[in-house]
Amino acid sequence: MTIEPHHVRNILITVFALLPGVVFAMPAAPAFTDIEFVPNIETIGVTVRGTSLPGKAYMLSRKTGTSIQWPAHPLVHIDNGSLAGSLFDLEPDTEYEVTVIDGATWISGLVRTQPDTFSYQPSSVIHVDDDAAAGGDGSFGAPFRTIQEGVNQAGPGTRVLVADGVYRESVTFPNSGTTNDWIQVIAEGTGAVLDGADHLAGSIWTPHATQSNVWFTTIPQHTMYVAKNGARSYRYDDLSGLLAGLGHNGVSMAEGWWADPSGPTLYVRSTSNPAGSTWQVAQEDHAFKVFQQDWVWIEGFEIRYYGRSGDAAVYFDHASHVVFRNNVVHHMPRGVQVYWESGSDRGNDSRIEYNEIYDDPVHEWPWSAVKGTSMEGIGIQIAGHKGAIVRGNNVHELFNGIYVGRWGTLNLEDPDIAFDGDIYDNDITEIGDDGLEPEGACINQRFRNNRFSHGLVGISLAPITHGPTWVMRSTFTEFIDSSIKWGVSQYSPDGIVYIYHNTIWAEDVNENAMSIYNRSDNWVLRNNIFRGTYHTFEAFAAYGNTGHDWGSDNWYTTWSGPAFRWEGVIYDTMDDLCAATGLECDGFEHEPDLVDPDAGDFTLNPTSPNVDAAQLIAGINWKFHGDGPDLGAYELAPPVTVDVAEATEPVASSSFFGRTVGPGNALFDFRLPEASLVTLTLYDVAGRRVRQLLDRELPAGRHQVEFGRRSGDDRIASGVYFGRLETQARGKQTDARTARVLLVR
Repeated sequence: MTIEPHHVRNILITVFALLPGVVFAMPAAPAFTDIEFVPNIETIGVTVRGTSLPGKAYMLSRKTGTSIQWPAHPLVHIDNGSLAGSLFDLEPDTEYEVTVIDGATWISGLVRTQPDTFSYQPSSVIHVDDDAAAGGDGSFGAPFRTIQEGVNQAGPGTRVLVADGVYRESVTFPNSGTTNDWIQVIAEGTGAVLDGADHLAGSIWTPHATQSNVWFTTIPQHTMYVAKNGARSYRYDDLSGLLAGLGHNGVSMAEGWWADPSGPTLYVRSTSNPAGSTWQVAQEDHAFKVFQQDWVWIEGFEIRYYGRSGDAAVYFDHASHVVFRNNVVHHMPRGVQVYWESGSDRGNDSRIEYNEIYDDPVHEWPWSAVKGTSMEGIGIQIAGHKGAIVRGNNVHELFNGIYVGRWGTLNLEDPDIAFDGDIYDNDITEIGDDGLEPEGACINQRFRNNRFSHGLVGISLAPITHGPTWVMRSTFTEFIDSSIKWGVSQYSPDGIVYIYHNTIWAEDVNENAMSIYNRSDNWVLRNNIFRGTYHTFEAFAAYGNTGHDWGSDNWYTTWSGPAFRWEGVIYDTMDDLCAATGLECDGFEHEPDLVDPDAGDFTLNPTSPNVDAAQLIAGINWKFHGDGPDLGAYELAPPVTVDVAEATEPVASSSFFGRTVGPGNALFDFRLPEASLVTLTLYDVAGRRVRQLLDRELPAGRHQVEFGRRSGDDRIASGVYFGRLETQARGKQTDARTARVLLVR
């Protein structure tokens, strides 16, 4: 990175007039002294320090070697005294020049985005097989029996290759890798399992002397996690609660368990004899724990039944440059945790990607029976230092989905905890409490292109104390309480939050699109679609809100009553709301006209009033189709050519269409009138290439290409996708067609 503070003459960038909330102010003698970047794959976090900093500053970026400087979203002054902001829609592994400007003062630097995938070729391989004889040396012919043996011998550039099998162990890392020379622990096949439990079965149970449906047995050591027949079992607060069948807050719970640490004795309450079931009793804390080691890569495992002390199954503690990808983590108090307290070189640069994490049936239990207990678990928690990428994960059937920050009065104001993160393309479903939960300073935390459905709250911003925090291009649907939860007033919820281009869809009867229970300040809303069945938004006892800038949003309700309630006052129309509060003076109230919300398709119909109707925001929505950007999470794609000819119809010309073929699978169907070279590429609704599905010559006739679970594409999340089919018959020009398909997990 290079830093060049200079003075600029005669700079005029009129596009900045399009930025929401921009105020042209010239503070006395500002000076930029330092610019810092946190590069991700598609985004870059930017902070500038100096003296007499303005409230906002403009930012430009350009790819190195090109002449065009693109205007970005402005940086904003935050509570730690710096300017902070982000660049979006960047190309992976590409160098950019970034310039920050205020009046006649500027500073610039060079930064390269991260590659989409890391290129890694190990210099040595250690083999592990749980069926191997003891005393192996880690070679192909004499593998180690345990993963720990392999990791103990691993150094920079080592791949520990783990064969299919069940490994009952807790793995720690005595060594670090070095820059781009990871210690990589990877499953060789699809059946490498780490299991942290004792599996109890048979006639080991003693009936309770006085209470029916209660039994007990002795276990090796105390535990905080028990499952019955592979599904989490409810933990009572104490033995008296178990005997009475009463959970936390006196909620009736018919089955569950409690462990007496003095025994240790495990008590269970069961409607049937426990000898007829298998009980998984966690006896290990972590499957993997990486403490103060760097450049570690873990991939391809099933991880289950950990959390003896209530900790995370996978724990990165003051570890930097870690990759955790393509794993299935289930039935544990917490899935994956990144943690940091001190050391500027520690806790940085984490990638948590393409994992599946779940803990059923905790999401089905009554909220008051779980909230405030050890069962209030989290799928992924990011409480590291700088830089985290959390993408492509499928998080479901948990109490909380993805949490960023760390609770506690001092922690919530600490700008160094979870400084800069990119949380995107995640599916979060069936959640007992909060789907996404940033809490604390959350400087340059970007929550974008996520899909939440079926849970209490979509995203809880409670509180954001610094910001800027971004919520963009996401869908929040089928929520019970609120799409967006506001701050907790006693913790200074005055951080800056940008809520841009989201689609929020309430389905239940008498459901607000957004319910506001607590005060928060400094929120900017633009270009969102809110659809409720009661008020579009309702602020109950949330008084004294300041610094809000809402506009160009579509607020629609199916209810015939008043649409808005702000600080306890009901407003029948948007004009009334605007006149009294200054909010949504250029918003509107149209039926959204989406393709098929009941089937999970929240894209726009061409006839939707949201098409081409969004406000331009520099650096946010400059990539659009048509005459202008669209409201909501999805930009309307170019016209689609779809031919749904029956299979028996004679082939006269090529045809191409897509269809869903059951949960987690979809296919493209096409006909070729003659043999052709065929390329089929999959794109998401934002026009980003997902993967190439086909590239070869095919004969004339009908062909089908499937993707999803059955074809091993578990990393592709639910959503709308587009296939681009290019065909070229011998001696003819290339023909290109596009078809849309919905993938539902």
